[in-house]
Order: sequence, then C-alpha cells, then structure tokens
Amino acid sequence: MAIYRVPGPCIIKFGNVPLGVSKAGCNIRTQTSWLPITDDAHGAAPADFIFAGKACQVEFVGLDVASLKAANVWYPYGGLLMNVTNGLLAIGALASALGKQLDIIERGGVYIWSALLTVPTDPDQITLQSTSELQLPTTFLVVPDINGKLFSTLPSYII
Repeated sequence: MAIYRVPGPCIIKFGNVPLGVSKAGCNIRTQTSWLPITDDAHGAAPADFIFAGKACQVEFVGLDVASLKAANVWYPYGGLLMNVTNGLLAIGALASALGKQLDIIERGGVYIWSALLTVPTDPDQITLQSTSELQLPTTFLVVPDINGKLFSTLPSYII
C-alpha cells in the first residue's frame, strides 16, 4: 500500500459541490489486490496469483461543517443509518453517491487531483476538540474510471 500526502489545507469538492477546506491536507492510500489461485496439485499453497483490481482511499479532516454538508454527502435520502430497516432505500442511497467526481484543490488552485468515480464512506468518529473546533474525519473510496485510472488529473509535480 502506497501513501501519498497532499499538502494542505485543500479545498474539497464532491460532485462539484464544495465541501469546505481540509485542516491539514489529505492522505491518499492506494491498494492493489491480488487473489490466490489454488489447484489440487499444490494443495493449500497458491499455484499463482491473479490481479483483482485497484482502489484508493482519500482521507481528510474537514473543518467547515456548514460547507461540509455531511447530511447531503453521506445520507442523501434522510440517512443510511436511519433507514437500515429498508434495505432498498439504503442501497439506492449508496448507489446514487457512486460515480460522483472528487476534486482536491491544493495551493490556491494551482494543482488539482480529480477522481471520477468516488463514494463517501461513513466517518469513524466525530470529535469536538477543547478548542470548540468540530473536526469531521472524511474518507472517500476511489475506484478506477472507464480508462482504468484512479485519478483522471494529477498535479504536474507527480507526473
């Protein structure tokens, strides 16, 4: 797993809606999956491995809760957690979020990271600091687009 650190603070947009500014940039964690192929001749030991795909997670801590609009990002139909008894509604809410573009804008718009197919994941914890600063940890799952790329645009310092 590779980890990239995007310097910040960064402006975050999801589906072209500004979510505010990150506290200290973003972390991007890439993951490539390989699955073992087993056969009778090799027993439990894999005979080979097959490429199973790639994905990455974008993590940041958002500060501007008014701009973050968490209710619209994670719960577009009144809340996935509130609708756990209605499986179809929860699945529809998740499916509606998949496919939205995530933009990470750093250094005042000089560099832009754009991922075309992303879905937000539920926050692990919401913390109220002693400074009365509400921090909302946010993670997006990025999957390859139609061209097999996780990010359609990358900053020139990466390429």
